[in-house]
Parts: sequence; structure tokens; C-alpha cells
Amino acid sequence: MLKPFIMNITKQIMMLALTMLTFINASCEKTTDDNDTGGGKPDFEIWMGLKTGSTGNWANIDWKIVMPNGDYFNQLPGEGFLNFSKNQSGGTWGTFTMNGNTGAFTNPYETIEVKKISETELEKVGYTNRLYKLPSVNGVKLSGKYVNGIPGWSTSGNYPYSANQAQPMIEFTANGTFNDMGAFVTNFTMPDQYPDRAPGSGTYEIKNFTLILNYTDGRKITKAFSGVMSNKVTATSELVFIGGNPFYNK
Repeated sequence: MLKPFIMNITKQIMMLALTMLTFINASCEKTTDDNDTGGGKPDFEIWMGLKTGSTGNWANIDWKIVMPNGDYFNQLPGEGFLNFSKNQSGGTWGTFTMNGNTGAFTNPYETIEVKKISETELEKVGYTNRLYKLPSVNGVKLSGKYVNGIPGWSTSGNYPYSANQAQPMIEFTANGTFNDMGAFVTNFTMPDQYPDRAPGSGTYEIKNFTLILNYTDGRKITKAFSGVMSNKVTATSELVFIGGNPFYNK
């Protein structure tokens, strides 16, 4: 009489244990952000704003790269984040702390006090310009011709390049290909002067705030990539930042 009863209890215990294990595994799975279109979220945050005295001057941007442990770097690495580490050059490391709705960015040269306005906006106490948290760009596919530093180029009538000239433009397609007509060239009379900057074409992907360009000639170029402030990047965003420089699509 007891044997069937014991077997039934054992079966119920095993089913309960299996149910609990399934629940625990589901709880531990990594969730994704609404703005994340693939590849998971980066393990750092980027905050972006205009520096003091700047109004619409995209050459004068205040960048804050915040790590999970509270360390932050005060410059955007132009080549992106695939090899980003505490050995990063070109800027200064400091500490970002928050206590409730107030906090500070502190490094050996300055302390910037901040007040939390929302999850994606910080007020810099005593300053007009604010900081905005960039949404993830993982998996984004672009569609359009983006020109380096020339706003309104397609409608102004003053675009100085002809169709077959090397020019500061890169065209992206939604299927993951690109045509670089000289987006990173510094001397357009000799566009092939520096082979690593020369025009070319290939395939691209975007992850961890990094644009990865795989050229058909074997080159691989990486550039930091983001949208503007807290605005989500879409396939036809009018303005994106590549290597920290504004690229316009209009």
C-alpha cells in the first residue's frame, strides 16, 4: 500500500524541482532594451551633450563613457569600442557617482555635479546644456547617403562634388552593404594617398556603438557610431555620428 504512495510523492517532488529550475533559468536570461534591435546591450553607457557655450555646434560635444563599476572616460574613442579598455588614450578616466537623484562626474581636473531629470537625461548643475543617455544601436541597418559635416547638402544646391568625384560621403543599404566614396579621405585631390582611408565598398554591421566596415579589398575599419542625444537611430535618421563626427542624411 505504501509503495505506490511513496512513488507518487517522489514523482511530485521531481516535477516541482523541474518547475523551479525552469523558472530560475528564465529569470536569469538576459533581457533586451526596447531600442536594441539585436546583439544584446553593451556593458557600458554613453552620455552625450553639448559643451558649455555650445548651441548646435556638433564639433564641441561633451562625451561621458560610463562603465558598470562607476568609472567613466571623458572622450569618445574615434575607432569605436571593440578594443576599449582602461588603457584607452586620448582622454581622462574618473568616477561617476549617484546618490538618489544627485551625483557627480569627478576626474583629476574637474567635478561636474548632476541632477537626474529622467532615466535618459541629466542636468549639469549650473550649466544650460544637459547630458543625454544614448539608446543602443545594436543591429541597426541604415538606408541612405550620409555626408561628413555638410548639413542640408541635398537641398542647398551648394554641394561641391560631382557624382564621380571622391567626396566625404558613405552610402548604406538596408541589406548590410555600403559604398564609401571618401568619407574618411582628407585630401580629395589624392583620395588614395592613405590606403587605410581610401574609398571602397563592402559590408557593414553596427554593435556596441561601433560601426564595422568590412571592405572587399580586405580592410576592416571600425568607427564609433551613435545617434543624437536620446533619440533612437532609425534606418533613415537625418543625423548620426561616425567617429565622433556628424554625418547628415537628407
